[in-house]
Amino acid sequence: MTELGHAKTDEEAAVEALIAQVPQWAASAPSYAPLCPDVVSPMHRGVAGALWLVKAGGDAAGVLKVPRPDMDGLFDRAAGVTGAQLAGKTGAGPSIIWADADGGAVAMEHLGEGWRTANLADLQEPGMMQAVLDTSRAFQAGEALPVRFDVFAEIHALQARLAATNIALPTDGWWMLKQAGAIEKAIVAAGYDLVPCRNDGVSSNIMIGPEGAVRLLDYDRAGMNDPAYDLAVLLTEVCAFISEREPYVEHWAGRADIRLLNRTVAYGAADDLMWALWAMLSAETSPRVHVEFRKYAEWRLLRCRQAMLQPQFEERLRKL
Repeated sequence: MTELGHAKTDEEAAVEALIAQVPQWAASAPSYAPLCPDVVSPMHRGVAGALWLVKAGGDAAGVLKVPRPDMDGLFDRAAGVTGAQLAGKTGAGPSIIWADADGGAVAMEHLGEGWRTANLADLQEPGMMQAVLDTSRAFQAGEALPVRFDVFAEIHALQARLAATNIALPTDGWWMLKQAGAIEKAIVAAGYDLVPCRNDGVSSNIMIGPEGAVRLLDYDRAGMNDPAYDLAVLLTEVCAFISEREPYVEHWAGRADIRLLNRTVAYGAADDLMWALWAMLSAETSPRVHVEFRKYAEWRLLRCRQAMLQPQFEERLRKL
């Protein structure tokens, strides 16, 4: 742990400046250290924001999340702050101690002993998956967020940035973008409500605690969206086969719902394409060469193709 006032790098100096702005921490002579490395594969942690464990008097005081400079313009920092604050209020995420809406930094409670990061093996357990879905529902029941999240707008924006940076799409990239356009048209035609959504399905952003308690982390893409999106991205992460999604769709909706099932497939493909484009851009523009952005992009593209190449895919778009 590094004691406050003993920063050795510019990054640590910036962290100390933020710690000094947190009233609960500044007066307690805290120390700090990185909580986890930035890695995108096989886990996805600390990529959009650096995580720092802050201690006071030997006890964990909290966690400080600081946005990464190379992610500027790729995430809405203010939206991430308001999403994290709503999660703290609803119990879906850790309590928020302090936040800087303009800069995007957030100080939150440290969940501590008895809590651990979820993995895909954990989420093969139906009871655990149901707990995660119920926690997502709790977040969605919160007050409206000030921004809209639209995966299709994100895809268009990322496509434009790739073109402006002369980064080539894969040979079938045009086709996947065309399919994404078809998904967008089908979703708009079918209609949807808007509720607060986290818009993230990464398993490593789920924390499992004592007696099966669940907290959700990472609200960098939080915004008002179709509630089915939160369901879709989680099922796309966890379920290898469409049939595996059916009991969770029924748990979510209270009944079997083929249209909702189809929507999870459609949204899942769009989400994979969005993250693939983000990773392709980051692979060429981020100075963090140790983060395997290219590998992550290829994985997301592979899963996107698999969904879009299903013989039933176009039929699903007709039944949303």
